[in-house]
Amino acid sequence: GTCANEYYEKFISQETRPDGRPLGRGRPVSVARGVVGTSDGSCLVKIGRTTCLAAVNLELGVPELESPNQGTLEVTVELPPMCSSETRPGRHNEEAAYVTGRVRDVLTDGKVVDLRSLSIEPAKHCWKVFVDVYVLDHDGSILDAALLAANGALRDCVLPVVSIDERGDVEVLYGQTVSRLSAEGDADEIPKSKKVKPGEKTVGLNRQKRLVPASTPLSCTCALYKNTILVDPSHEEEKLSETSVTVCVDELGKIVGVFKPGGRNEASETVLANCVAASRLRYAALSKALKEAFA
Repeated sequence: GTCANEYYEKFISQETRPDGRPLGRGRPVSVARGVVGTSDGSCLVKIGRTTCLAAVNLELGVPELESPNQGTLEVTVELPPMCSSETRPGRHNEEAAYVTGRVRDVLTDGKVVDLRSLSIEPAKHCWKVFVDVYVLDHDGSILDAALLAANGALRDCVLPVVSIDERGDVEVLYGQTVSRLSAEGDADEIPKSKKVKPGEKTVGLNRQKRLVPASTPLSCTCALYKNTILVDPSHEEEKLSETSVTVCVDELGKIVGVFKPGGRNEASETVLANCVAASRLRYAALSKALKEAFA
Protein backbone atom coordinates (compact mmCIF):
# COMPACT_ATOMS: atom_id res chain seq x y z
CA GLY A 1 0.00 0.00 0.00
CA THR A 2 2.08 2.94 1.34
CA CYS A 3 5.24 2.03 -0.61
CA ALA A 4 3.25 1.69 -3.85
CA ASN A 5 1.59 5.05 -3.17
CA GLU A 6 4.88 6.82 -2.47
CA TYR A 7 6.48 5.28 -5.55
CA TYR A 8 3.51 6.38 -7.62
CA GLU A 9 3.39 9.92 -6.22
CA LYS A 10 6.97 10.54 -7.36
CA PHE A 11 5.83 10.04 -10.94
CA ILE A 12 2.56 11.96 -10.61
CA SER A 13 4.42 14.98 -9.20
CA GLN A 14 6.32 15.05 -12.51
CA GLU A 15 3.08 14.59 -14.48
CA THR A 16 4.10 11.20 -15.77
CA ARG A 17 3.36 7.52 -14.98
CA PRO A 18 5.56 4.49 -14.23
CA ASP A 19 5.04 3.16 -17.80
CA GLY A 20 6.27 6.46 -19.24
CA ARG A 21 2.89 7.76 -20.37
CA PRO A 22 1.73 11.32 -19.74
CA LEU A 23 -1.34 11.46 -17.43
CA GLY A 24 -3.78 11.99 -20.30
CA ARG A 25 -2.50 9.39 -22.75
CA GLY A 26 -4.16 6.04 -23.44
CA ARG A 27 -2.21 2.90 -24.29
CA PRO A 28 -1.74 1.58 -27.86
CA VAL A 29 -4.81 -0.17 -29.30
CA SER A 30 -4.88 -3.10 -31.70
CA VAL A 31 -7.88 -4.89 -33.22
CA ALA A 32 -7.97 -8.15 -35.22
CA ARG A 33 -11.15 -9.57 -36.72
CA GLY A 34 -12.23 -13.10 -37.65
CA VAL A 35 -9.91 -14.82 -35.20
CA VAL A 36 -12.29 -17.64 -34.15
CA GLY A 37 -13.18 -19.83 -37.12
CA THR A 38 -16.02 -21.64 -35.33
CA SER A 39 -18.03 -18.52 -34.46
CA ASP A 40 -20.24 -16.32 -36.69
CA GLY A 41 -18.11 -13.27 -35.94
CA SER A 42 -15.12 -12.58 -33.71
CA CYS A 43 -12.64 -9.93 -32.67
CA LEU A 44 -9.47 -9.77 -30.57
CA VAL A 45 -8.64 -6.44 -28.89
CA LYS A 46 -5.54 -5.32 -27.05
CA ILE A 47 -5.30 -2.05 -25.11
CA GLY A 48 -1.76 -2.11 -23.74
CA ARG A 49 -1.54 -5.54 -22.10
CA THR A 50 -5.30 -5.78 -21.49
CA THR A 51 -6.64 -8.39 -23.93
CA CYS A 52 -10.24 -9.32 -24.76
CA LEU A 53 -11.62 -11.84 -27.23
CA ALA A 54 -15.25 -11.51 -28.35
CA ALA A 55 -17.18 -14.14 -30.30
CA VAL A 56 -20.69 -13.86 -31.76
CA ASN A 57 -22.84 -16.96 -32.19
CA LEU A 58 -26.20 -17.01 -33.97
CA GLU A 59 -29.09 -19.31 -33.18
CA LEU A 60 -32.48 -19.64 -34.82
CA GLY A 61 -35.27 -18.88 -32.40
CA VAL A 62 -38.83 -17.74 -31.92
CA PRO A 63 -39.37 -13.99 -31.38
CA GLU A 64 -40.56 -12.82 -27.98
CA LEU A 65 -44.29 -12.14 -27.71
CA GLU A 66 -43.93 -8.41 -27.05
CA SER A 67 -41.56 -7.92 -30.02
CA PRO A 68 -42.74 -10.25 -32.81
CA ASN A 69 -40.71 -8.50 -35.53
CA GLN A 70 -37.38 -8.46 -33.67
CA GLY A 71 -34.58 -10.83 -32.80
CA THR A 72 -32.64 -10.74 -29.52
CA LEU A 73 -29.14 -9.79 -28.38
CA GLU A 74 -27.49 -11.31 -25.31
CA VAL A 75 -24.11 -10.41 -23.82
CA THR A 76 -21.82 -12.26 -21.41
CA VAL A 77 -18.38 -11.12 -20.25
CA GLU A 78 -16.19 -13.70 -18.54
CA LEU A 79 -13.06 -13.20 -16.45
CA PRO A 80 -11.38 -16.62 -16.28
CA PRO A 81 -9.05 -17.07 -13.26
CA MET A 82 -5.98 -17.00 -15.55
CA CYS A 83 -6.65 -13.40 -16.65
CA SER A 84 -4.94 -11.84 -13.63
CA SER A 85 -2.75 -12.78 -10.69
CA GLU A 86 -5.60 -12.02 -8.30
CA THR A 87 -7.38 -15.33 -8.31
CA ARG A 88 -10.24 -14.42 -6.04
CA PRO A 89 -13.25 -15.99 -7.76
CA GLY A 90 -15.78 -13.82 -5.90
CA ARG A 91 -14.13 -10.56 -6.96
CA HIS A 92 -13.88 -11.77 -10.55
CA ASN A 93 -17.54 -12.73 -10.70
CA GLU A 94 -18.54 -9.34 -9.33
CA GLU A 95 -16.43 -7.50 -11.90
CA ALA A 96 -17.62 -9.79 -14.72
CA ALA A 97 -21.27 -9.11 -13.80
CA TYR A 98 -20.59 -5.36 -13.71
CA VAL A 99 -18.84 -5.31 -17.13
CA THR A 100 -21.48 -7.62 -18.66
CA GLY A 101 -24.25 -5.25 -17.57
CA ARG A 102 -22.49 -2.14 -18.88
CA VAL A 103 -21.60 -3.67 -22.28
CA ARG A 104 -25.20 -4.90 -22.62
CA ASP A 105 -26.55 -1.44 -21.69
CA VAL A 106 -24.32 0.32 -24.23
CA LEU A 107 -25.08 -2.09 -27.09
CA THR A 108 -28.82 -1.78 -26.34
CA ASP A 109 -29.08 1.95 -25.48
CA GLY A 110 -26.65 2.84 -28.26
CA LYS A 111 -28.87 0.83 -30.67
CA VAL A 112 -25.75 -0.81 -32.09
CA VAL A 113 -27.77 -3.63 -33.65
CA ASP A 114 -31.18 -2.95 -35.15
CA LEU A 115 -33.08 -5.88 -33.63
CA ARG A 116 -35.59 -5.69 -36.50
CA SER A 117 -32.84 -6.73 -38.91
CA LEU A 118 -32.73 -10.05 -37.01
CA SER A 119 -36.33 -10.90 -37.88
CA ILE A 120 -36.80 -13.75 -40.38
CA GLU A 121 -40.57 -14.13 -40.28
CA PRO A 122 -42.58 -11.98 -37.82
CA ALA A 123 -43.84 -13.88 -34.76
CA LYS A 124 -42.36 -17.15 -36.11
CA HIS A 125 -38.60 -17.06 -36.71
CA CYS A 126 -35.74 -14.75 -35.80
CA TRP A 127 -32.01 -14.73 -35.11
CA LYS A 128 -30.83 -14.77 -31.52
CA VAL A 129 -27.40 -13.16 -31.25
CA PHE A 130 -25.09 -14.22 -28.41
CA VAL A 131 -22.01 -12.09 -27.74
CA ASP A 132 -19.43 -13.75 -25.46
CA VAL A 133 -16.42 -11.72 -24.35
CA TYR A 134 -13.45 -13.39 -22.64
CA VAL A 135 -10.93 -11.24 -20.77
CA LEU A 136 -7.65 -13.03 -21.50
CA ASP A 137 -5.38 -10.55 -19.72
CA HIS A 138 -6.70 -8.06 -17.16
CA ASP A 139 -4.39 -5.07 -16.99
CA GLY A 140 -6.97 -2.36 -16.33
CA SER A 141 -9.78 -0.65 -18.31
CA ILE A 142 -11.37 -3.98 -19.21
CA LEU A 143 -14.77 -2.38 -19.88
CA ASP A 144 -13.20 -0.33 -22.70
CA ALA A 145 -11.54 -3.39 -24.26
CA ALA A 146 -14.63 -5.61 -23.85
CA LEU A 147 -16.89 -3.02 -25.50
CA LEU A 148 -14.46 -2.49 -28.39
CA ALA A 149 -14.19 -6.28 -28.90
CA ALA A 150 -18.00 -6.72 -28.81
CA ASN A 151 -18.41 -3.96 -31.42
CA GLY A 152 -15.78 -5.61 -33.63
CA ALA A 153 -17.27 -9.12 -33.35
CA LEU A 154 -20.75 -7.81 -34.25
CA ARG A 155 -19.30 -5.97 -37.24
CA ASP A 156 -17.56 -9.20 -38.31
CA CYS A 157 -20.80 -11.19 -38.15
CA VAL A 158 -22.68 -12.23 -41.29
CA LEU A 159 -26.32 -13.35 -41.08
CA PRO A 160 -26.63 -16.57 -43.08
CA VAL A 161 -29.06 -16.91 -45.95
CA VAL A 162 -32.31 -18.65 -45.04
CA SER A 163 -35.36 -19.92 -46.91
CA ILE A 164 -38.77 -20.90 -45.57
CA ASP A 165 -40.70 -23.73 -47.24
CA GLU A 166 -44.45 -24.17 -47.49
CA ARG A 167 -44.56 -26.09 -44.20
CA GLY A 168 -42.99 -23.13 -42.44
CA ASP A 169 -39.65 -24.87 -41.89
CA VAL A 170 -36.55 -22.67 -41.97
CA GLU A 171 -33.50 -23.68 -43.95
CA VAL A 172 -30.15 -22.06 -43.30
CA LEU A 173 -27.73 -22.06 -46.22
CA TYR A 174 -24.26 -22.03 -44.67
CA GLY A 175 -21.24 -22.30 -46.93
CA GLN A 176 -21.44 -25.64 -48.68
CA THR A 177 -24.12 -27.26 -46.55
CA VAL A 178 -27.67 -26.41 -45.73
CA SER A 179 -28.69 -26.99 -42.14
CA ARG A 180 -32.40 -27.47 -41.89
CA LEU A 181 -34.47 -26.54 -38.89
CA SER A 182 -37.92 -28.09 -39.14
CA ALA A 183 -40.95 -26.62 -37.44
CA GLU A 184 -40.31 -29.27 -34.73
CA GLY A 185 -36.87 -27.77 -34.13
CA ASP A 186 -34.74 -30.70 -35.38
CA ALA A 187 -31.65 -29.75 -37.37
CA ASP A 188 -30.08 -31.93 -40.06
CA GLU A 189 -27.76 -31.23 -42.97
CA ILE A 190 -28.46 -31.59 -46.68
CA PRO A 191 -26.16 -30.74 -49.60
CA LYS A 192 -26.40 -27.24 -51.01
CA SER A 193 -27.50 -28.33 -54.49
CA LYS A 194 -31.11 -28.23 -53.28
CA LYS A 195 -33.38 -26.26 -55.64
CA VAL A 196 -35.88 -23.81 -54.26
CA LYS A 197 -39.31 -25.24 -55.06
CA PRO A 198 -42.08 -23.05 -56.51
CA GLY A 199 -44.20 -21.50 -53.80
CA GLU A 200 -41.28 -21.53 -51.38
CA LYS A 201 -40.59 -18.21 -49.71
CA THR A 202 -36.97 -17.19 -49.60
CA VAL A 203 -35.64 -14.67 -47.16
CA GLY A 204 -32.49 -13.01 -48.43
CA LEU A 205 -31.68 -16.11 -50.47
CA ASN A 206 -28.17 -15.91 -52.02
CA ARG A 207 -27.68 -12.62 -50.23
CA GLN A 208 -25.76 -12.91 -47.02
CA LYS A 209 -26.06 -9.74 -45.06
CA ARG A 210 -23.60 -8.31 -42.61
CA LEU A 211 -24.81 -7.19 -39.24
CA VAL A 212 -24.15 -3.54 -40.00
CA PRO A 213 -23.95 -1.64 -36.70
CA ALA A 214 -26.17 1.44 -36.72
CA SER A 215 -23.70 3.17 -34.41
CA THR A 216 -20.37 2.45 -32.70
CA PRO A 217 -20.35 3.57 -29.05
CA LEU A 218 -16.91 3.18 -27.42
CA SER A 219 -15.72 3.98 -23.91
CA CYS A 220 -12.75 5.40 -22.08
CA THR A 221 -12.05 4.80 -18.39
CA CYS A 222 -10.38 7.45 -16.21
CA ALA A 223 -9.03 6.72 -12.74
CA LEU A 224 -8.96 9.41 -10.08
CA TYR A 225 -5.75 9.43 -8.05
CA LYS A 226 -5.56 12.25 -5.49
CA ASN A 227 -7.32 14.82 -7.73
CA THR A 228 -5.29 13.71 -10.76
CA ILE A 229 -7.10 12.12 -13.71
CA LEU A 230 -5.34 9.13 -15.27
CA VAL A 231 -6.67 8.21 -18.71
CA ASP A 232 -6.88 4.46 -19.52
CA PRO A 233 -5.46 3.23 -16.19
CA SER A 234 -3.50 -0.02 -15.83
CA HIS A 235 -4.67 -2.58 -13.26
CA GLU A 236 -2.06 -1.30 -10.78
CA GLU A 237 -3.32 2.29 -11.25
CA GLU A 238 -6.93 1.19 -10.77
CA LYS A 239 -6.01 -0.47 -7.46
CA LEU A 240 -4.27 2.69 -6.17
CA SER A 241 -7.05 5.05 -7.29
CA GLU A 242 -9.89 6.34 -5.13
CA THR A 243 -12.45 5.88 -7.88
CA SER A 244 -12.86 5.45 -11.62
CA VAL A 245 -15.31 6.80 -14.18
CA THR A 246 -16.05 5.27 -17.58
CA VAL A 247 -17.63 7.52 -20.20
CA CYS A 248 -19.05 6.01 -23.37
CA VAL A 249 -19.62 8.20 -26.44
CA ASP A 250 -20.71 7.50 -30.02
CA GLU A 251 -19.15 8.65 -33.30
CA LEU A 252 -20.87 12.06 -32.96
CA GLY A 253 -19.42 12.57 -29.48
CA LYS A 254 -22.86 12.07 -27.90
CA ILE A 255 -22.76 10.53 -24.42
CA VAL A 256 -24.25 7.01 -24.40
CA GLY A 257 -23.43 6.23 -20.77
CA VAL A 258 -21.44 7.34 -17.70
CA PHE A 259 -20.52 4.50 -15.34
CA LYS A 260 -18.96 4.57 -11.92
CA PRO A 261 -18.43 1.23 -10.18
CA GLY A 262 -18.45 2.68 -6.65
CA GLY A 263 -15.12 3.54 -5.03
CA ARG A 264 -13.91 5.58 -2.10
CA ASN A 265 -14.71 8.99 -3.56
CA GLU A 266 -17.46 10.75 -5.45
CA ALA A 267 -16.46 12.35 -8.74
CA SER A 268 -17.14 16.10 -8.86
CA GLU A 269 -18.84 17.76 -11.83
CA THR A 270 -15.50 19.19 -12.98
CA VAL A 271 -13.93 15.74 -12.89
CA LEU A 272 -16.88 14.26 -14.82
CA ALA A 273 -16.61 17.01 -17.45
CA ASN A 274 -12.89 16.24 -17.84
CA CYS A 275 -13.62 12.50 -18.17
CA VAL A 276 -16.18 13.23 -20.91
CA ALA A 277 -13.60 15.36 -22.75
CA ALA A 278 -10.99 12.58 -22.39
CA SER A 279 -13.44 10.01 -23.78
CA ARG A 280 -14.22 12.15 -26.84
CA LEU A 281 -10.49 12.54 -27.50
CA ARG A 282 -9.81 8.82 -26.99
CA TYR A 283 -12.62 7.84 -29.37
CA ALA A 284 -10.48 8.66 -32.42
CA ALA A 285 -7.74 6.13 -31.53
CA LEU A 286 -10.23 3.38 -30.66
CA SER A 287 -12.37 3.79 -33.78
CA LYS A 288 -9.28 4.10 -36.00
CA ALA A 289 -8.02 0.70 -34.79
CA LEU A 290 -11.47 -0.79 -35.42
CA LYS A 291 -11.74 0.72 -38.93
CA GLU A 292 -8.24 -0.48 -39.87
CA ALA A 293 -9.15 -4.06 -38.91
CA PHE A 294 -12.10 -3.90 -41.34
CA ALA A 295 -10.36 -1.98 -44.13
